[in-house]
Amino acid sequence: MRHILIVEDNADLASGLKRNLEVEGHRATIAGTAREALTAVARQVPDLVVLDLGLPDKDGYHVLEQLREQGVQAPVLILSARGLESDKVKGFRLGADDYVTKPFGVVELMARISAHLRRASQDPGAAAPRSLSDEALQQQYALTERQVEVARLLGRGLSNAEIAESLGLSTFTARNHTEQVLFKLGASTRARVGAILRGEA
Repeated sequence: MRHILIVEDNADLASGLKRNLEVEGHRATIAGTAREALTAVARQVPDLVVLDLGLPDKDGYHVLEQLREQGVQAPVLILSARGLESDKVKGFRLGADDYVTKPFGVVELMARISAHLRRASQDPGAAAPRSLSDEALQQQYALTERQVEVARLLGRGLSNAEIAESLGLSTFTARNHTEQVLFKLGASTRARVGAILRGEA
């Protein structure tokens, strides 16, 4: 079962996509804003992202850019009403793997998603599994759910300000969480956090 994140603020469209993906045997979750999308990825990197551009808080391009800067290599399929060539070019330059314009055919969309998942599964570097699960981090290191999210972002090298933006926190709160995570993990640097998360410590 593959995990697909649907980033779409149209509730009816998102629910319809979720149902179709589940019929295909996938697990799908929905994020209605850019902030929710980045938070969801911080919790668990999906196998594929279906990304709308017209989100209520930040542009979908912002989400795509953040994902690629954070090292998330999961395929991203942009699903948008914006059909100009310049929109598509911008999406591909930022790291999108596909671009489908609305309205779209559900059968074709499902086929495109299946193709991207198949290619990603054949690429050993496309979606490297995390060695330590969220549950393991909570049990072995006594991290809270929020601290697990912060640890994931720290492992990707994000600053306190970037963590605050991704999780919707104040910089002060993000810094406090960072200090607690470093203390509980016994890590002195963000790189060390990443090594622990990968089970290399």
